[in-house]
Amino acid sequence: MGSQPVGVEYSDGPIGGRFAWRSEEIQGSATWIHEVDSSEIDELERAVAATRSAGLEIMSISAPDFSLPRLSAKLGELRKDCLERFGFGVLRGLPVSGRDNETLVRLYWGLSRHMGDPVPQNRNGHLIGHVTDLGDRPEHLSRRLTQSTVELQCHSDSCDLLGLLCVQPAMQGGESTIVSAVTVHDEMLKRDPELCRALYLPVNEDRRGEIPEGMNPWAAIPVFMMQDGHFASYGPLDEYMESAKRYAEAVPMSDMQWAAIRLFREICNDPAIALRLPMQAGDLIYLHNPVVYHARDEYRDWPDGTRKRHLMRIWLSAADGPQLPDAIAEKWVKIERGALRGGVHSAGRLPPNIPLELDAPAFR
Repeated sequence: MGSQPVGVEYSDGPIGGRFAWRSEEIQGSATWIHEVDSSEIDELERAVAATRSAGLEIMSISAPDFSLPRLSAKLGELRKDCLERFGFGVLRGLPVSGRDNETLVRLYWGLSRHMGDPVPQNRNGHLIGHVTDLGDRPEHLSRRLTQSTVELQCHSDSCDLLGLLCVQPAMQGGESTIVSAVTVHDEMLKRDPELCRALYLPVNEDRRGEIPEGMNPWAAIPVFMMQDGHFASYGPLDEYMESAKRYAEAVPMSDMQWAAIRLFREICNDPAIALRLPMQAGDLIYLHNPVVYHARDEYRDWPDGTRKRHLMRIWLSAADGPQLPDAIAEKWVKIERGALRGGVHSAGRLPPNIPLELDAPAFR
């Protein structure tokens, strides 16, 4: 399989384990879907009302402030799904219809505080972001593609747990996909070990203006990382790798790395591996970024502007999350266990805040 560059640790065999799943295996078991019943909805609404009565601003709400005696057991199982079993889990049936944004954000925040500690997800300091179309496009090189209608291929975010709450699905498209990073690695290793190894070396990704102090405007980070027996992955977007070519100082990716990325995409898109997950209003998915990629289809909105596709997004640090390879700090910056880790740490980032408006821009 060729020589190993000094200082790079590889897995010469399949990683396997609990996070190595394929779509048919997951579809055959619905244990990762947790339905919210009417009594739990009542409990959520009482918790929202209690935080208002106590005069609590949304950002100040902690898990003990948002009491969920019944639902907390279900959230505990959902959290285990993410960190110990599958790398993801779904809460289904949350009350989103007819609620104003302040109520939805308050509910989403309080519930998520039982899962982890929020970290900023963009340079505007948003702790909850609105995933909707504000006209951003791939050629807008100072912005990420969250607030656009374009397809987002399998990729990772820079946090332990990503949460996505569906408030309004698209008229057409916008379907989500999740993929086991462990399965992708092991399938690449089986099909072409040299190309698998090529992704243990850093690939370039444009930071799109979110540059941490002292770092380059591009990130150089491996897709696959192994350190002291701990595996993690970071899935880059093709558009960001392409726009990173504009930096003359960045060491160009090799032909083998680009070939490896093509095989990586082929495997991520294999229906036997990728789990399609159409989200309906009231669905909330949490996923564990070091071991699971996520994607979405291109979509079209309803002609009625009040029915735009709308997901709320939160990034969470998990104090009991796994040990991570040092290389992932190129994107996460802070990776120590027990610390508030991950998030966006760009120079000049605005103080943490929660926008209530659907049209709040993330990258302007």
